[in-house]
Amino acid sequence: MNDISPNTVRLAGFERDPRWQAVFDESNRRPPIPLPLPGVLTHLVFRTDDIGSDRHYEYVHALLFAWQAQIETDRPDQVLAHTADFAIKWERHTEFCSLTVLSREAVEPPREPDFPQAWRETAPAPLLLALRVTAQATDADLAHLLSERQQLGPEHMGSLVNGGEALVETDFKPGEDGFTRISILTTDRSAYRAGRLAQRLTEIETYRLLALYSWPDVQWAGPKLNDIDRGLMDLTEELSRPAAATDDSQFLKRLTTLASELERVTAQTHFRLNASSAYYDLVQRRLEDLREDRISGAQRLSSFVNRRLNPAARTYRSILNRQREMSDRIARTSQLLRSRVDVELAEQNQAILKSMNQRAEQSYLLQQTVEGLSVVAVSYYALGILSYVLGIAAAFDHSIDPKLWAGILAPIVVLLTWLGLRHIRNRLHGGNH
Repeated sequence: MNDISPNTVRLAGFERDPRWQAVFDESNRRPPIPLPLPGVLTHLVFRTDDIGSDRHYEYVHALLFAWQAQIETDRPDQVLAHTADFAIKWERHTEFCSLTVLSREAVEPPREPDFPQAWRETAPAPLLLALRVTAQATDADLAHLLSERQQLGPEHMGSLVNGGEALVETDFKPGEDGFTRISILTTDRSAYRAGRLAQRLTEIETYRLLALYSWPDVQWAGPKLNDIDRGLMDLTEELSRPAAATDDSQFLKRLTTLASELERVTAQTHFRLNASSAYYDLVQRRLEDLREDRISGAQRLSSFVNRRLNPAARTYRSILNRQREMSDRIARTSQLLRSRVDVELAEQNQAILKSMNQRAEQSYLLQQTVEGLSVVAVSYYALGILSYVLGIAAAFDHSIDPKLWAGILAPIVVLLTWLGLRHIRNRLHGGNH
């Protein structure tokens, strides 16, 4: 409440943050609606994550038109309206939409809303929860009354809440009409406190069911993860064997198959399990807000809820942890396989280089042999040419013996030929470098 006159504070000229209005609207959203004593709260929850909530928004407006309700607030995520007998609140959440109808007047017996048959048959989303909360004022001793009610059987749950000012009873089971019923007896005749308590109870039951909504996913994912785990164990064992004993290509195919299967399981369950874990945390906070008293021999609401919800929540977190750990194991196995392949490639490259060195040495020896033969061949032809020259010289000077001089000059020719070929080879090698 703000008692300051709008003319007292001047804000003209300031640029508003674009999210200013949205932030303040969100901070003041979902206030509890007063529940008269006696009174009835009817709460319906519809799963809308598959169809979108826009259709459900139109669906609720059809109900308001049928009831000729007066709309007070009309937003895409919240609708507040009322009739002569009921206050109506529709809210859109991430995965569901809720419709809450409360009594406006304290009449005995409290009136319950009658939803039109045609409206019920055209619901665009499946109904997850139908809850009916009745609230009555009393002057009785609630602790004594709770002790007497425990004789109804182990399925009866009751708790003194709000510091012992109210008694909440339920069995958390849908009746023949499909409604789960919760009864409130309170010594506090404040309609606002009764409305807040009723809102907490509806949130507990809604979030409890949504927290358990992932249990079929766990039952499906558990065996799948077990199969993937066994496959990873077999691959890891095979990876420890010598490389020659396994086929790396087949190993990689099997590892890829396991990785794709794990990704499929994770994609189908990761969001759902995280959402259910978040709902579990919300249930715990709402149970703390009840401020239950301990009564000897009485089964509290929190005891019943946690006895069934805690194992499920631990299983959700276990599945999520297994998915993360198995993903890390697949990554490590892939890295080990990559390392082994790299080692094998290095060994193959080393063998290839060794073979190339051997071939280079053989080529060098062959080249040396060819060069030696080249020296002999060139020297032979050079001596042949020299013999022709000496023969011509002997024709003019009979004292010259061509064969004698050819024998004398042969070593010189061979030496000069070898030196010339060596010089040419050195020049070629020097040009390559």
